[in-house]
Amino acid sequence: MTAKILAVLLLFALPIQAKTLIEKAYEAGELDLETALIYQVLSVRAPDQLPAIYRESGGLAVCGTPHLVQAMSAAPNLSAEFQARLGKLAQRRPDVQHNLLSPSGRFRVHYDTEGRHAVSPTDDDANGIPDYIDLTMAVLDSVWVLEIDQLGYNPPPSDKGLGGGDEYDAYVIELDGGYYGFAYPESAGAVTTSSYLEIDNNFTDSGYKQTRELDALRVTIAHEFHHALQFGYYATFDGSWWQESTSTWMEEVAYPHIDDYLQYLTYFLGEPQRSLNSGVYRSLHTYGSAIFSLFLDQRYGRELNRLIWEEVGQRKSVDLAHFDRVIRQVEPGGLGVAMSEFAVWNYFTGNRHHGEYYAEGDKYPTVPTRDIAVTAEAVVRDTSLVVEATGSVYLRLEPQLRAGGVDLFFDASQGAWRRHLLLVGPDSVSAQLVSESPVRVNGWDQFDEVVLVATSTEHTGLASQHLFTAQFDPNLTDRPTAVATLLKPNYPNPFRPSQHPHTRLAFDLATPSAETRLALFTADGRLVWEKDLGPRAARAGYEEEWDGRNLAGNLVASGIYHLLLEADGAAAKRTLAVVRD
Repeated sequence: MTAKILAVLLLFALPIQAKTLIEKAYEAGELDLETALIYQVLSVRAPDQLPAIYRESGGLAVCGTPHLVQAMSAAPNLSAEFQARLGKLAQRRPDVQHNLLSPSGRFRVHYDTEGRHAVSPTDDDANGIPDYIDLTMAVLDSVWVLEIDQLGYNPPPSDKGLGGGDEYDAYVIELDGGYYGFAYPESAGAVTTSSYLEIDNNFTDSGYKQTRELDALRVTIAHEFHHALQFGYYATFDGSWWQESTSTWMEEVAYPHIDDYLQYLTYFLGEPQRSLNSGVYRSLHTYGSAIFSLFLDQRYGRELNRLIWEEVGQRKSVDLAHFDRVIRQVEPGGLGVAMSEFAVWNYFTGNRHHGEYYAEGDKYPTVPTRDIAVTAEAVVRDTSLVVEATGSVYLRLEPQLRAGGVDLFFDASQGAWRRHLLLVGPDSVSAQLVSESPVRVNGWDQFDEVVLVATSTEHTGLASQHLFTAQFDPNLTDRPTAVATLLKPNYPNPFRPSQHPHTRLAFDLATPSAETRLALFTADGRLVWEKDLGPRAARAGYEEEWDGRNLAGNLVASGIYHLLLEADGAAAKRTLAVVRD
């Protein structure tokens, strides 16, 4: 397939909400491919030269690099006229007044102090250099140390002295708020290429929503310089999703307190059925795919993303088979196993977050689920979603304290799948890999949620449509039914904190309880300690622990205390003794 045909297909591949005005005009036949590509480059490099009807307003600012990479990748297969027009744009580096070498000597920073592209003249340290440029040079030097010296990426390819020397060039100009910045690939159609950066001169325009001003400068440099390094491995447009994934991830590696990447996650997590590499061009799915790079980092180690780039560079391809080959160095099951674990991690975000998964998962949006309502002994069927290769579907049931259990059956006539059963209880969660079908969950009323996660482990194509069934059975219990709601004797009793770390508080519930609470009082009725247990199923054998401390964290005095169990209005009481040696 030629690059020209590929470019056309990629334009059509986007979901409608991701398309720019230029892309929509191309699809409608109002623009030919070459004009559309030139206009996309102008939207990044010279928006004032773009016809007014194609100028975007509003929306999130993004990286301009994908537009430039696409045009440069397509150029060798397009007309000589297109190549000449693109060449004029490519060769026209910004014409600015000043340039300085960074303290490390690795970067040459170009900027203006007058006119449209001027940076703020503020110079608090009175060194004759605008503070904005001082910070730009310091950040550039620091990301070189991080990404090359510490993380082991290769330095960017040399531009052979363009820009005034052998240093890597960064231009600080006004970008009008539509883009944070870009890395310009200088060799049309080349697998690897030299480049230079253009970044905004203040990051104060309305397009910079979540991250602005100096923090935007920091994450933009970390992001765009990573593109410069990527271009030494693989610079063509079919790698755009991976380029944006790891560059957005690199922002978080360099500046974990800024969290700019959070603004894009909803565009990835909101469509879990889409393939990992389905986002191209301006699609925000590509930026949201940074969560995959973050997952590889936190699950398998930070160097894995670099090892994938090295493999991509050797193979001259971003085929997912190359990802699989590298991942097998740390995960014998390869990409398929990693994607199924990735799907599990992606469930435990937002208000579902648990600490063993993403470090900042409580800040993330949640994936949508297919909620299945089951009634007594009825079979519920679902065939509603088609999942793409590497995508996942989340089939969720809420027991709602109904005693019994459920049989779950998942089948897809084609393709390879991995399934996890997630059991989410009041105090714990578990994720179990399941292979047999049906999957039986006994005593499901002890859980708040029962979720079956099915992940396609194919590398390409659409996974076949699936069939899911759920059958509830009130007889599928896993524990004896409680005879009564009662508190059992605690053990040990008397409780000696100097000899035992805690005493066990055991109780039974004869009926389900939506609001359950344990509380401890002194003999004269003062509250000492309490614990909200939330919804609990009807069953025998519950246990909680008390460490002998009051609500302030201090050990209580020796004496007799009254323990109270409250469960939806019902109550049970018992006394316990504390002995302080």
